[in-house]
Amino acid sequence: MPDCCLASNAAAKAVRSFWLLGLLNNAPWVLMLAVATNISAGGVALVFLSNQIPGLVVKITAPYWFHRVTYKARILLASVAMGTALFLVGVGGLFRDEAADGDVKSDHEPKDTDRERWGLALELLGVSFISFSCNLGEASLLALAGKFDSIIIPELQLLSSDSSGVNSEEEREDDANNSPQQNGAESIFTEEYELNASHDVSESGRNVSKLMKQENIRQRRSITAFSSGTGLAGIVGYGYKALFSELFGWGLSATVWSAMLFALLYWRIYLTGLHSIEQDTLAQFGAGNNGSGYQMNHPSEASESSLLVRNIEDDVEDDSPVRDVQSSNNREDESSALEMVTSDMIHTQTFQQLEATSQADATVSSHNLTAYERFLLVLSLWPYTIPLFTVYAAEYCLQAGVWSAIGFPVTSASARAQFYHYSNWTYQAGVFLSRSSGNFCTASIPMLWAMPFLQVVNLYFFWLNSIHHFWYNYSLLLPCFFAGLLGGGVYVQGYSRVNMDMPMELKEFAIASVGIADSLGILVADILSLFIQSCIYKENNIEGAVANCPY
Repeated sequence: MPDCCLASNAAAKAVRSFWLLGLLNNAPWVLMLAVATNISAGGVALVFLSNQIPGLVVKITAPYWFHRVTYKARILLASVAMGTALFLVGVGGLFRDEAADGDVKSDHEPKDTDRERWGLALELLGVSFISFSCNLGEASLLALAGKFDSIIIPELQLLSSDSSGVNSEEEREDDANNSPQQNGAESIFTEEYELNASHDVSESGRNVSKLMKQENIRQRRSITAFSSGTGLAGIVGYGYKALFSELFGWGLSATVWSAMLFALLYWRIYLTGLHSIEQDTLAQFGAGNNGSGYQMNHPSEASESSLLVRNIEDDVEDDSPVRDVQSSNNREDESSALEMVTSDMIHTQTFQQLEATSQADATVSSHNLTAYERFLLVLSLWPYTIPLFTVYAAEYCLQAGVWSAIGFPVTSASARAQFYHYSNWTYQAGVFLSRSSGNFCTASIPMLWAMPFLQVVNLYFFWLNSIHHFWYNYSLLLPCFFAGLLGGGVYVQGYSRVNMDMPMELKEFAIASVGIADSLGILVADILSLFIQSCIYKENNIEGAVANCPY
């Protein structure tokens, strides 16, 4: 098969791999949420908390150690943690099943109570492992998707063009001597850019900004594919539980043990898909450039902070058209063009200082930042983290607090459990639809902030309705679907905007760091949900809540 076909197939395989890994990364996590009422019916938020705290620790600390651990090692660790989690939850389920059998026989009640407590402890420990696995995998794979969209896939396109005779190595060397070097992403709109070459720098900056935004819609397939996979994982997770426990009649242990296959597939797909493509692409492109264009800390496995760091002294530019403007020796023109391209971002003074410092270095990389600079850079991402935090806090208050206390009639435990599952099914359908929309539309920063506000309004509506019952039937699934659309939209658009707006050298670091927001939002929501659920129980004269309503 010609090299151009191989490169094209590799790009398509990478997108498919990201979709499958997004599905497998989140499906066990959603499965834990689906069986939450089986683990602790009166304290669903306890399961949600166990499903978040370890993951939050991972994402908070990620900016300070991800650059020291390769993608391969992180994904392997996530795979092992996933399998361990499902095994522990299954063992815990056996303890609880035996305790329930003991209650039926009315013998050895203290012993059965102890076994039930041990079972609950093992289940919550397993859920914690799932949290660790899912968040480690998500942060790593989103950063890797940003790298593939910005670097790997454009280079595959470049290799494909070279192999088909569109642009030979000699032609590229001639181009490098006479004009700014073009990379895979820039080649798509080179002719359009040259038409504006006679304009002043200000007008060129605006044209480049417009063209870059058009290209970014096409060059975020990996992030959208991963996001779409995570969206479908919600449907698969709840569907998996319904299929095996309700249709086949399997217990909790058998259901989660059968899902251990996900961990094996997860590792296999990464190893034979993304890892293989990444290494092959680096080898081919590195050979074509005599290794002068890139610097890597790991010769065979690159982390996001070290992979494909451009060497400005070698006059090798990165994959953003901003570099065409920035290649000028005029600092004022560079700053003007950069500001135009990022006109809709809200830059903090800290970020501007870090960016200026990075541009002054010969080699630009997040690997060069100190721990304090990393912390400041994470803080500078607030235009993206605040919407993510808000939308996740609101929607998980809905899931863990409000929806678990709605039923028709509300006094029936089985009715509440039924609405809980139906509402989450509908919610996940909305998430899947909106997370798959990344290639079709781009949200502005104001729109990115508007969606979380609407989610807060949605939460307030459900809260009032759960108490006053002014709209109280299964047509409530419609606003549940709307909640999924909002949550999924902020997810895919937020990460896509980070990949669009950040400088090339900081894209992967920023994408991995922004994940702190959604994990923190879910944690806050899980704590609040303990009290939200108990207060709704109190208003509806229902017993069994774990926490006490504060009013």
